[in-house]
Amino acid sequence: MKILSKTTVASTKYLELCEIHYENKNGKPSKWYSVERSGNTKAVMVVATKGEKLILIKEYRVPIGGYEWSFPAGLIDAGEDLKTAAAREMKEETGFDIVEFEKISPFAYNSAGMTNEAIAIAYCNVVGEIDLSGNEESEVIEVFEMTKAEVRNLLLKKGEMFSAKAWIIMDNFANTGI
Repeated sequence: MKILSKTTVASTKYLELCEIHYENKNGKPSKWYSVERSGNTKAVMVVATKGEKLILIKEYRVPIGGYEWSFPAGLIDAGEDLKTAAAREMKEETGFDIVEFEKISPFAYNSAGMTNEAIAIAYCNVVGEIDLSGNEESEVIEVFEMTKAEVRNLLLKKGEMFSAKAWIIMDNFANTGI
């Protein structure tokens, strides 16, 4: 496999649609399309606990036309380190303050067949109260503090939509407590 060329077909402030010409494993020229982040490609997702409860968000996501269960997340701003970005996203989306980082994953790809965005997962403990005043105009977010049993029941509820990463983490929490 070998990339031969890449052309931007369309672009916005945050995204580019790219046409990639490549040589496949049989040496045949082929074409692929991807959506790429303009500029920064790194993001962070924050998996937080407050005592024995997991902090979850339910956020309206325009591309799926509905609410998705997930965790606070966002792009890491230029000049910002991962922990600072995690703390900023947690505060903006939930009102909670991070008091301790337990572990941070390496950067991994969300959907490598479609995008170049990579995300690290920061596991942490938080304090404070829910405060949505830091939400951006484009964000419609509800915040929940859930026990293992509540998370288990949510995962079994029909009709709910979940981030794939969040579902795996939530399932682990419901069964083991993270």
